Amino acid sequence: MKKKNVILTVGMAAMLAFTSGCSKTESQAQTTAVQESQATQEESQTEAATETKAPETEAAEVGEAPVKIWGTITEVGDSTMTVDNQSENSSIGEIIFNIDPENTIIIDSTTGLPVELPLVQLGTFEAYLGPAMTMSLPPQTTPEVIIVNIPEDVTAAQFVTATEPLKDTDGGKVLICNDGNEYTLADSVEISPFLTRNVVVLEDIAAASRCLIWQDADGKVESIVLFAQ
Repeated sequence: MKKKNVILTVGMAAMLAFTSGCSKTESQAQTTAVQESQATQEESQTEAATETKAPETEAAEVGEAPVKIWGTITEVGDSTMTVDNQSENSSIGEIIFNIDPENTIIIDSTTGLPVELPLVQLGTFEAYLGPAMTMSLPPQTTPEVIIVNIPEDVTAAQFVTATEPLKDTDGGKVLICNDGNEYTLADSVEISPFLTRNVVVLEDIAAASRCLIWQDADGKVESIVLFAQ
């Protein structure tokens, strides 16, 4: 009887050990499956987030339009320009432009070519400002682009940045810019590069392309100077 009891006890212990081992194996398998499922879900969420953020990256490359102001140049110094701003887009009245040769482009409105500061004529101007301006009196800033030597009764060249390639419409090709404006191109529009001899065509205009544009009496773009990307 004792032997039988011993055998039964040993047998039951073995069965319990086997059952426990199976349970542990099954539990580990379930845990592994759950972990793999979570990893797959996380990977899918990461891919979806990446796809969602792609357009934001493109928009950031284009950037916001600089602040456009206009008025009259009243004084030209060795490295500064004093103007009377008549636009409500920024501080009205006297502003001092600090001219940084590395970051400020001064452009002749008629030719589209750079102008050295001493050759800037007093008179009408348009300027495109960066985000920084001092709180001094008068305020000071470093413009990105200044359009100068603007003839009287002539529309000045405009500095714009495209948000996408040219768009074909029933009315012709349209240049969509980050200043919120859409400019229709004249059928005979001409395009040239800025300060290079490279050959450029209208199809070279893409998102973030910077351009100088001139408009005819009907408001259509008749000439474009394309800056290098």
